[in-house]
Amino acid sequence: MTLGLGTMTILKRGQEEATDILRKALDEGIVHFDTADVYANGAVESLIGQTFSQEDRSRIFLASKGGNRMNATGTGWTWDPSYDYLKQACLESLNRLETSYLDLYYVHGGTMEDDLDASIQAVKDLKAEGKIKAYGLSSLRPNVIKYWLEHSELDYLMTPYSLLDRRIEALLPLLNEKNVKVVARGPLAKGLLTTESTSRLQSVDQFEQYDKEQLEQTLTFLQDYPLPALALQAIDQQVAIVLPGASSVSQLQANLQAMKEPVTAEQIQIVRKKLPVHSYTAHQ
Repeated sequence: MTLGLGTMTILKRGQEEATDILRKALDEGIVHFDTADVYANGAVESLIGQTFSQEDRSRIFLASKGGNRMNATGTGWTWDPSYDYLKQACLESLNRLETSYLDLYYVHGGTMEDDLDASIQAVKDLKAEGKIKAYGLSSLRPNVIKYWLEHSELDYLMTPYSLLDRRIEALLPLLNEKNVKVVARGPLAKGLLTTESTSRLQSVDQFEQYDKEQLEQTLTFLQDYPLPALALQAIDQQVAIVLPGASSVSQLQANLQAMKEPVTAEQIQIVRKKLPVHSYTAHQ
C-alpha cells in the first residue's frame, strides 16, 4: 500500500481518537507514518511513541521533520535550519517517539538565503551516526529542491501535490532521474477533493493559483468523477507515498476506501488533461 498517514491534525478530536486512528491505520496495512516536532508542540510525536510498541516499531516506517524552533511559551516557532539545531531537534524527536532511529528525517522548509550546506551536513551526519536511515527535504521551492539535488544524496522529497496543485510535475523527471522518492502531502487539497467539497468551498476564496470562480468551475467538472478516490489514485500513480491526514477514524476509513474504489485509467487521463499544471511563482 502506498497510502501513508499524515499526523498534523490527528489530535484535533483528542488523544483517545488519535490513538484509535494510529492503531486502525496499522491494522489496515498503513505502515508509513509522518509527523514533525512542532505538531501540537511535540505532543503528536509523544503520542506516536506511546501508542506503538517495540514490536510495532519493526513494522512501521517512521518519518519526522526538524527546522522549526519552538518559542519558550510553545505558542509559535522561528525557522532554524542550523547544523547544531537540526542535530539537537532530531535527538529530541527520537526521545519523544521512543525510538533509537528514524526511517526518514526531513529538513522542514528553507530558502536560498539559508546555509543549505549546513542543513545538508547535519542530516548526512545523522545518517552516518545511525540516528536516521534516510533524509529528505519538505519543500515547495524549486530552487531549494534543485540545490539539494545537486549537493546531497537526497532520499525523499515531500511536497504539496494534488490535482489542484500540480506544480511539482515540472520537476518529476529530474527527481526520477536522481532516484528521489516523492511524498505527496495535501493530496485532497484541504478537503476540496472530497465529497465535502461544496461545503469546504464556501469558506475558501482561492486555492493556490485558482480563484474562487475557477475553483467552482473545476469542482463542478469533477462532480462527475468519483472523489476522493480519483484524487488519491491519480496522484498515487506519480509518487512513492500519498499522504493525506486524518483527524477522525471515519476520515481514515474514507481514505482507505478511496484507495480501493474502482477508478479507470481513462477517467484519470481525462481529468489530468482537463486540469491545468500551474507554474511556480517568482517568489518560490
